Amino acid sequence: MVPEDRRQHVRVMDIAAGTGAVGLELHKKEFTNIDALDPSEGMLNILKETGVYSLIYQEFISQDPTTIPEGGLVIIVTDVKYLTTVEAYKDKLEPYMERLEQQGLWHKEVRTVVPNYDNTCDAVVYIYRVVRN
Repeated sequence: MVPEDRRQHVRVMDIAAGTGAVGLELHKKEFTNIDALDPSEGMLNILKETGVYSLIYQEFISQDPTTIPEGGLVIIVTDVKYLTTVEAYKDKLEPYMERLEQQGLWHKEVRTVVPNYDNTCDAVVYIYRVVRN
């Protein structure tokens, strides 16, 4: 979604960054302005060792998507089975994302299932572009 010649100019927020595995992969793809947000101090201690993050926030994400700049991308990746087995997601996550779209806060660009995402499960990938009406 981001052309190679723009990657070092784009700021990325890795939400639920965990140990920093996504940041490492982004860095390999020439993204250099990567920030992390995760509520777990233990995970962030491991993440810091990657050396690829500029800013690190130990907190939960806000439910207010207006903190993402207009035109910015929100990319969500999760195990497909979580949509039906995790109570917080089951019949809640996708309807919530649809409500945000109906409210004019973002526009869905992609929803795709990636088979065998991490050699153990299928994943669903959502890509939304933030808009303001």
